[in-house]
Amino acid sequence: MKRLVLMIFMLFVTAQAFAGGSQLRVYVGEFNAVGGAQATSDTKAALQALLASRLNSDKLLAVSSTSEADVLLIGTYLSIGKQYNLDAVAKTVSGQTITRSYVQGEGGHEVLFNAVGSLADKLSADLIKRYEAGGIPRAAAVVTLPSATKPQNSDIMRAAAPVDSGDLQRSPQGDIIRPQAFYRGAPNKGEIKRLDGMFNLLAMGGVDADGKRLIFIAQDRSVQLIREGESRPITGFGLDVNNKILSLDYVDTDGSGKSVLYVTVVRGGEVASQVWELKNNKLVKVADDIPYFFRAIALAGGPLKLYAQEQGRKADRYYGDVYEVALQGKKMVKKAKISMPRYGNVYSFNQFKHPSGELLTVVYHDENYLIVYDKDQKELWRSNDAFGGSELFYKVEDDAMINPTTDKYRWFFMNQRILVTSKQEVLVGKNEGFFVIGNARMYKKGAVYSLYWNGAALEEVWRTKDTQNYMPDFTFDEAKSELLLLQLTQREDVLMRTKGASALQIKKVE
Repeated sequence: MKRLVLMIFMLFVTAQAFAGGSQLRVYVGEFNAVGGAQATSDTKAALQALLASRLNSDKLLAVSSTSEADVLLIGTYLSIGKQYNLDAVAKTVSGQTITRSYVQGEGGHEVLFNAVGSLADKLSADLIKRYEAGGIPRAAAVVTLPSATKPQNSDIMRAAAPVDSGDLQRSPQGDIIRPQAFYRGAPNKGEIKRLDGMFNLLAMGGVDADGKRLIFIAQDRSVQLIREGESRPITGFGLDVNNKILSLDYVDTDGSGKSVLYVTVVRGGEVASQVWELKNNKLVKVADDIPYFFRAIALAGGPLKLYAQEQGRKADRYYGDVYEVALQGKKMVKKAKISMPRYGNVYSFNQFKHPSGELLTVVYHDENYLIVYDKDQKELWRSNDAFGGSELFYKVEDDAMINPTTDKYRWFFMNQRILVTSKQEVLVGKNEGFFVIGNARMYKKGAVYSLYWNGAALEEVWRTKDTQNYMPDFTFDEAKSELLLLQLTQREDVLMRTKGASALQIKKVE
């Protein structure tokens, strides 16, 4: 696994290492994939990333959008039995075919690295030859025009005015998004703090005597409490190597006005969650080995409540209905039951209100598309874009996996939160990957989207500027209208020479 990660890392470095105005700019589109079990969406994205990285040279530059490109590359991956064929055609931005090439062979995913390299070599040689001979016209440079007014917040791209009621109040040109205005302006508002270590999760923990937010953050086997604007932990705890933390929630479940920390933990493949209480700036464990997955959710923008679900077996990682729960002593007591629609589980759902007052449910599909269901669990709408995306996982030993995968473990990946505000805006994260195939995931950038139900579909209200880092978690402080974004800014070194770094950024939503 470490060897694979090292190869992925080297490819990423190669892809970022070149820039220059005299280079021929090439955009590699997502591959078409046809036939065989390997023709998946993961394969398409992986081939796209691999070919883009292999094309970079002092003469060619792989760019990230068609608007920057002189040449567009369209690829096809065909798999029949053990045989594969990689084909790519290069066109000008006006649609004129320049050249095409292919490679073919036999084998699975393990041979595609060399195959993509061979295809890149063929394409590079022909493109450079034609470019130097003057046979490929350069596209016009993108010109950024000055704006008449400076945007209030260069980190928030807003497609519509804030929602004050059931009807969206549109501003002039509210459906027109101008990227130039989005990327221009003063430095980001808000603040950012570097944290030592690769953190996966965060949860707001109230405020201190000075009104500063307290924030819980978690790595795989440890939790810290920090104060807003500081990186030195106030308190924390660690777990042994047999444990892994999957979620972190701070909530009052019994109406006493006193919140406690719910930590979903997997130990040896079994859920063994914990509850911790903050006393005199110290975290004290009050319950252990609780067999539930936990998630605090403000359904339809209402009060924050704790929900739980039992662990399933083998491929069915969640079992039964989702329940609102409360802590009584050291035991969890079930309260209201929420039946899940298809694909719904304690980590993949939330609810919002239709302008008519009807309660609708939004969930993540297994492949991260958003689905909206009505009260009868009938599907109303499904997104075309995938949202969410997380590198956080746990794995369970399963003998059924040995033959098809040679890996005795079944891997389960967690997902981003779905938040709903009091204005019925649906907030979702969206991570995009440099390499996402099988159990190997490495996301490179993330953003938060605000969506609103217009009666037929969820449409974009605003979104944040992409982070230049993977975004493991986020939350929204609606009272202050601020987003708290957790970012992974430095990955753990493959040779274990550094433990990585994260950043907590606060963005004002204006």
